[in-house]
Amino acid sequence: MRDADLVDEYRLLTFPTVLGAGRRLFPVDGPPADLELLDVEHVGPGVLTRYRRT
Repeated sequence: MRDADLVDEYRLLTFPTVLGAGRRLFPVDGPPADLELLDVEHVGPGVLTRYRRT
């Protein structure tokens, strides 16, 4: 979807856990993710961040 330029805003809910494996949301060999931080909010043990395309 990102390659087709269909996403206007990302909302990421992050928990402070390191697993060390898995698929990346923004691959290293992909196009650069030019994003602007809109908001940060603590949600229980996690952090909700909102980004939009620049």
